[in-house]
Amino acid sequence: MIQKKMIDPGRLRRLPEGFGWIDHRLVRENIIENFSSDALALYLFLLTVGDEDGVSWYSDASIRKRLKSLNLTAASLKTLRDELISGELIAYRKPYYQVLELPRPQVTDNFRRVLKSAVAGKTDDRTADALPISAIISNLAGGAQ
Repeated sequence: MIQKKMIDPGRLRRLPEGFGWIDHRLVRENIIENFSSDALALYLFLLTVGDEDGVSWYSDASIRKRLKSLNLTAASLKTLRDELISGELIAYRKPYYQVLELPRPQVTDNFRRVLKSAVAGKTDDRTADALPISAIISNLAGGAQ
């Protein structure tokens, strides 16, 4: 196992009284790869300024001022916001933003894959949807039907 060594022990990061956090699943589950760097900058800002429930109420003008290095226009901020909304990272209802719990992996896709494999090579979605529960249980238990 790699032994950790502090580079600057005098400046260890400590959790302050008020703080935000970033869920490790953002990287572990490759969620981060689905967003532009500008959208992630907005997300980091919203993580930082949100209260304990992830809610913040910075106006668009204030966000654009705080993220001035991005040279955001009203339209480009809306585009970034829409990117984060469609990716299920935030919710927005003027004037409030809410950072959401990260989306869970698509259970439906995994379930359909299990169903299809239990059908023994049949790939028709309608057949997989009609698969009996006994075949699903057998497949999950490692047996064959």
